Amino acid sequence: MARVYFSQEEAEILVGRHIENLRAFSGVPAGTEGIVRRASSTSQGFTVAIEWQLARQGKPLLDWFSRDEYRRYLKEI
Repeated sequence: MARVYFSQEEAEILVGRHIENLRAFSGVPAGTEGIVRRASSTSQGFTVAIEWQLARQGKPLLDWFSRDEYRRYLKEI
């Protein structure tokens, strides 16, 4: 399945939104809350960085999501 990316406007609008992941991945348990911290350009479009609030780690974990991953794995809260 080919990735679908955000437009610059779509990605930048998401910065600052609070989200929750719908399933566990990359060591982040399902139900973990995070914040969209920034948008970044790729050769195909834009992705967004989610900063996860993980109690067991001393520093925040940052994961990058394309538009289709954002819609499939996350929900805004």
